[in-house]
Amino acid sequence: MTARLFDTPNPRVFNIPPSTDFLSAVVETLRAELESERDPDALTKCLILVPTRRAAKALGDAFALSAGSGVALLPMIRPLGDIDVDDPPFEPGELAGIAPPAVSRTRRLFELSRLILAKETALGRPIGTPGALALARTLAELLDDLADESVTSLEPLRSAISDHLPEDRREAIEFLSIVEQIWPGRLAELGLSDPSARRSLVLNALSDRWLKHPPQTPVMVLGSTGSIPAVRRLMGVVSRLPQGAVVLPGLDWDADDHAWDSLDDGHPQWAMRDYLRENETARSEVQPWPGHAEAASARARRRLVAEALRPAEVTDEWLARVDHLRQANGAAFFDDALDGLSLVECPDPLSEAKLCALLFREVLEHEGKTAILVTPDRSLARRVSVEMQRFGVRVDDSGGTALPETLAGAFLDRLLDVVDDPGSVVAQTALWSSPLYAMGQARGEVHSALQKFEADGLRGVRPGPRLADIIARLDHERSELFEADRELVRGVLNAQIEAQSDMLADEARSVADWARHHAMLAEAVARDGEQDGALRLWRSEGGEIAARVLSELMTESEVLPELSLPEYTGVFRELCSAQRIPPATGVHPRLQILGPMEARLASADRVILAGLNEGIWPTGAGADPWMSRGMRQEVGMGAAEKRYGLAAHDFAQMAAAGEVFMTRATRADGAPTVASRWIWRLKTLVQGALGEAGEKRLAGAAHYVGYASALDRCDAPPRPAVSPAPTPPVAARPRGLSITEIRTWVRDPYAIYARHVLGLRPLDPPDMAPGPRERGTALHAVLETAMEMWRKALPGDAISQLLDLAAQELRKTGICEQALDIELRRFARAAEWIVQWETQRRADGHAIAAIETRGRITLDAPAGEWTLRGRADRIDRRADGGLDVIDYKSGNPPTAKMINAGFDPQLPLTAAIIEQAGGFEGLGQEAVNALSYVKISGGSEAGRATRIDGKTPASDMASKALDDLCDWIARFDDEAEAYLSQPRRQYRNDYGDYDHLARRGEWAIAPGEDGGEN
Repeated sequence: MTARLFDTPNPRVFNIPPSTDFLSAVVETLRAELESERDPDALTKCLILVPTRRAAKALGDAFALSAGSGVALLPMIRPLGDIDVDDPPFEPGELAGIAPPAVSRTRRLFELSRLILAKETALGRPIGTPGALALARTLAELLDDLADESVTSLEPLRSAISDHLPEDRREAIEFLSIVEQIWPGRLAELGLSDPSARRSLVLNALSDRWLKHPPQTPVMVLGSTGSIPAVRRLMGVVSRLPQGAVVLPGLDWDADDHAWDSLDDGHPQWAMRDYLRENETARSEVQPWPGHAEAASARARRRLVAEALRPAEVTDEWLARVDHLRQANGAAFFDDALDGLSLVECPDPLSEAKLCALLFREVLEHEGKTAILVTPDRSLARRVSVEMQRFGVRVDDSGGTALPETLAGAFLDRLLDVVDDPGSVVAQTALWSSPLYAMGQARGEVHSALQKFEADGLRGVRPGPRLADIIARLDHERSELFEADRELVRGVLNAQIEAQSDMLADEARSVADWARHHAMLAEAVARDGEQDGALRLWRSEGGEIAARVLSELMTESEVLPELSLPEYTGVFRELCSAQRIPPATGVHPRLQILGPMEARLASADRVILAGLNEGIWPTGAGADPWMSRGMRQEVGMGAAEKRYGLAAHDFAQMAAAGEVFMTRATRADGAPTVASRWIWRLKTLVQGALGEAGEKRLAGAAHYVGYASALDRCDAPPRPAVSPAPTPPVAARPRGLSITEIRTWVRDPYAIYARHVLGLRPLDPPDMAPGPRERGTALHAVLETAMEMWRKALPGDAISQLLDLAAQELRKTGICEQALDIELRRFARAAEWIVQWETQRRADGHAIAAIETRGRITLDAPAGEWTLRGRADRIDRRADGGLDVIDYKSGNPPTAKMINAGFDPQLPLTAAIIEQAGGFEGLGQEAVNALSYVKISGGSEAGRATRIDGKTPASDMASKALDDLCDWIARFDDEAEAYLSQPRRQYRNDYGDYDHLARRGEWAIAPGEDGGEN
């Protein structure tokens, strides 16, 4: 070794400024140092300790890259955050058995959940296993904090219990005392140790070992600030080894002594300050990393950020510091510091994501240029990833994808939905849409058949509570499936019933049993023809992690109580929610999205610091269910401000890079946001140093907001859509309609065009709650059945019969029992009125002539024959020999004015079919003397019969309606006649089945809209 590194006096502490590529600088210097000894294995004898696994991988990649096309000889690189005593430098040797293996994170959650369940049950407030699991996660984080801070006893907290503390805090202290006593014993019983406590134990033991037996080979600690006491001690030992060195990330050499002595826990330098103090190392003893000098512009930026984050107690010295910096560095100091630093404020989070994506995309225009986006905001990171897809670029996101959002995770989650509610069409179709669903058949054929079945037979009110009720829809009269598809679907769904039968038990089971049946069901459902379902499932995206979750549930959950299916579902989802899947291959090599922790030691040509709002970066303290701020301080744990200090260090490191864009959204969720405290400080300092010119300089990249908004902006001025006026060929126009469709044709011709010319049919939402339409259908079915039974005479129990029929028909609609009770009470009032009305009609000499009968009439038209068809609810023969056409309504019937104006011609046209053609089954060409609507509501007015032929005879109304229809048909037999969308102002609906297709939302309120015809 040369005197430049390990031959220097100890403590051997170096510093790499934030503007320098940390990993590349380390690799370059170490290679130069070791190659000078002409030892080909020299590098492999080095031990390098880094903060995280990601940093270890990045350092290894840097060494491999520096080797070029040659063989890369790597040093031993170990992460301090995940110590393994089975690896060098801990094994072989006495440290290999210093601590039992660490308990798995999942097993620890289960064990802590058991303690929480016992506590809550004893207090008479059962929390449920999923809730206990969520609370156990926060308790595990507290145990980690206690171990990291080397807190070994809660005695100060117990002695501080006061009646003035809230009840929940006193309970928490008592429970933590129980955990303190029981948890170590339980770990000893299992032959395991707590992960964080084990790490601190091993690191302290390693420090002791190296103090007694210093290694003679190079040992280095890179990039750690020493925020954990055990790591801090180890760093002190390493710095004094014969060939040891510590390399700090971004120590502030230049801070004045007053500021340095005033550092608080929220300052970015607090951890390194504590490390130097505890190891009796002065700042002046920290050396610059050999071979890498800091450029003047980089130093100016670093000093600017450091001054902006100056301790709060000494910010009153800012003006003096501004003068000092100018005197020491020149008048252009602040201008130089702001070169390449920009703050861009966006109106909302979506605009911020577009801006970040645009900044990423711009980098790709420059060959070899790299960029990283750093943010703790996972929502923003996902938005940026999605926005980059518009450019056809997939970005490496260190946060990965949540397991429930992956193919395997979503599939397993949807299986639990369908076994919990087998009759839910929404749940079933969500499962069927998964590419993993095959049920032993060819996936492509199954998917196509199930899609048609869902559209043809499963829209509207849910079929029933079971999957068998869904299968029954295969034989529904609305289904238009080909016979081959029908049988394929029947076979697939019957196989699904058999496969999921083991998951439909009502009794509680062990978590392991549920997980085993869950996995078996998933593999059976995923089998595609001859292709094994297990291979398809566990090799898919997220499959490996999903398999691990189920395996842990099978092997490590024996401490949990037996659970019901909904409780197991909650446990499974709680575990899955914490699992992240790293991005697969195919990401762009020059772009990365990183969290602040993952970004440590990373560097790039362009750095984007996004989400810089208070509560996001730095994150809010949050609510700790176990310890308040005062309680943490009582036992000697670090204050919450220390986390802010670490976050501030991350920000300061990255803000000192060459080209930096800081972004934030000024509003979120409709409310103004507060800029991060670091942004406030930076803006205040710049304004104090440069005034308005400084503010403009800092906001010099604001034009990017306009560029981002232009991504979705059309160059042409906004112009509303015009009202549609399609004029299809006469041959394509319908040559017949039903009576009820005439009303639609008169009011909204475009709806007839969409349905009969374009062939579009509106689809109801699946699992729709029964509404007025279903109640009306049930009412018609009840009256049809009852009147057929009562043709000859009314029975004595007529009301009871009506109620029985109503219960039967309403249940068919899928109405719940609670709503059914309300509907039957209402119908009971209607039933009394129906029987009274029917009794009176028969007393007046009226008799039923036809019930739910069909009829048609063929009309001559300019383009050929045209058929009107219809169905009459009821036709009675009056005492005078004429007919009375009756239509049942559960809502309000149309008024006589509307009917005479031709906007609701249902009854007159029904009468016309009878009088003109005798077109109804069972009736001849007879006179119609009455047209009646019968409203049956069961409300305050239980029912009402209304004749609409009061002033105008029914026959005259029928003739006029038929003449109007013939004129209307002739009008549309002219190809020049357009099918307009709701042209009559007074009869417009607020909504229509085809309004979205007609784009009424655009043109109906446009300036100059004249409302069409009147």
